[in-house]
Amino acid sequence: MSAEIREKVMDLLKDVLAEDGGEIGDIGPDEDLSAFGINSMTFIRLVLALEMEFGVSWGDDDLQYENFLTLNNIIRYVEATASAV
Repeated sequence: MSAEIREKVMDLLKDVLAEDGGEIGDIGPDEDLSAFGINSMTFIRLVLALEMEFGVSWGDDDLQYENFLTLNNIIRYVEATASAV
């Protein structure tokens, strides 16, 4: 797992949460992000930020909230999609 991708995803997640007045400190890679205030609007902003940052796009089947519940889930998808482009 790329440390660079992990760092960028964390930065994007922090930025998106900060827009809602939330923040994220230390988080485990498999910790449920909903505990940190991720809601449907935050989810949409996160998806858009990830698309812009990594040049990836999400298929309709992939845009399931459950696929974005952990940092590792997001990173794995970004890595798989970015390498396929």
